Amino acid sequence: MIERQATADALPTLLIGANIVTQPKLDEAMLTAKNLNVPLARALAMLNSVSETTMKVVLEAEELVRSGKATVDLALKALRLARQNNMTMEDAIGVLNSVHKKTQTVQSIANPLTQLLLTTELINPEQLGRAVIKAKETGMQMGRVLVLNRDLSSWMMNAALTAQLLVRDGKVTKDQATQALLTVGRRRISIEQALFELGLYSEKAGQTVRIGELVLMAGFLSDGDMLECVEIELVKEKQFGQILLEQGLVTHDLLEAAIILQDMVANATVKAFQAAEALKQVKARGVSVYQAIAENYSASQALPKEFLPADLLVQSGLISAFEIEKVVDVKEKSAIKVGKKVLSTGAISEPVLYTALRTYSLYSQGFISSEQAVLSLNKCKNENITLDESLAKLGWNVPARMQWIWC
Repeated sequence: MIERQATADALPTLLIGANIVTQPKLDEAMLTAKNLNVPLARALAMLNSVSETTMKVVLEAEELVRSGKATVDLALKALRLARQNNMTMEDAIGVLNSVHKKTQTVQSIANPLTQLLLTTELINPEQLGRAVIKAKETGMQMGRVLVLNRDLSSWMMNAALTAQLLVRDGKVTKDQATQALLTVGRRRISIEQALFELGLYSEKAGQTVRIGELVLMAGFLSDGDMLECVEIELVKEKQFGQILLEQGLVTHDLLEAAIILQDMVANATVKAFQAAEALKQVKARGVSVYQAIAENYSASQALPKEFLPADLLVQSGLISAFEIEKVVDVKEKSAIKVGKKVLSTGAISEPVLYTALRTYSLYSQGFISSEQAVLSLNKCKNENITLDESLAKLGWNVPARMQWIWC
């Protein structure tokens, strides 16, 4: 019965897990399939949600599960790899088998992540029990199962995983993580913002981009992929790059390029946003890292005009140049000092200042360009949305941890 259920659930899991359809699209297709008494694949085709070519590969992956040749987890990895690199499922399975296979671990109810989720009452024991059973059936991580089951939102799972990583690394205590996570649940803010506002933790300036962040910024990972990889990192204590390979999310060549670019960011040769763009070019055009950097960033671009906090406020339309010159030295480099003086005039509100400081933090740490900073902050102002919403609308995936380094 368990094996039959896992097989029956394979197609929806593969479609969502490989980011082929969104959950609302899948729900619509499942309802259509039920009402018209047609297979789910047929319903998706009728709704023009999935192309014929893509569905053919998905059904190949599903057949691997049905025939017992692969778990849902392995089929999903192969599907990702096949789609990203225009490979057959057979070739993708071969590549994955050549990579050091992930250590098989028994899914346990008593691990630090699930304990945190239970302590904060984000899930209940019944939901966790269902997740453990399905995780054993499919080979998937419990966190991803909880999100797929809609027992927990991806937003809260991301917060819980980040909190647990911070606990593991000794940056916050379990009690502090719990306190911050409860704040996230009440206000739907990032865990980094909750920790910052509670005065419990904030990232230090000058931190380099992480491999996962770089690949996410380059657009090779979905938020769901990132959550799954972070969970595996927590549970199995593996290097993130190796996890990306084992999950079928990158090839060896692409990972090697990402590592080179990470080193270039650490050495201040390029900014993180430049490295992400170069990585896109490496994958899209098959050029070398160095060619991608040379083509996109000339010597003149390597030394851009200084972009100061006052510039961001003026260029994004929050305050006029005339107004700001009356209250602050426009050459002041401290965003906090500029912000406090502008705030005292009543020209901007405290929430708007917070947003501006967060935006400037992303710029100063090299995760967005000055043009992107102006565009995102201007969008916040004109559409009355949060910075998170603005970045999402613009399609920019940047680390939340880098928004709280105010200097």
